[in-house]
Amino acid sequence: MFLLLLIPLIGVAIVVGMNFGWQWVLAPLLGLFLLRWLLGSLRALVTDAKHLEAQESTPEAVGTDERTLFWCEECGTEVLLLVRGTSRAPSHCGQRMHERTEILS
Repeated sequence: MFLLLLIPLIGVAIVVGMNFGWQWVLAPLLGLFLLRWLLGSLRALVTDAKHLEAQESTPEAVGTDERTLFWCEECGTEVLLLVRGTSRAPSHCGQRMHERTEILS
């Protein structure tokens, strides 16, 4: 079925390219390629996000005998963890933050 539609389109593309210039044939093909690539990239991001969503557990409070900090190596920002919702470290300055756990006595 697709092949039957492709034959007339190739004929039209040759006629348009010979009469008006090949940019009128190549520009829509490039635009179609970029659109498909963009939609494929977004689809991959959504699929990855659903995978992470299914993997995460319920949030749990951090114990009172330890203190967990995340710090940014680039700017020095520190974040105190109160409730652990996921095992992944947060991002800051475009990089993952480093985890530091202190045991309180």
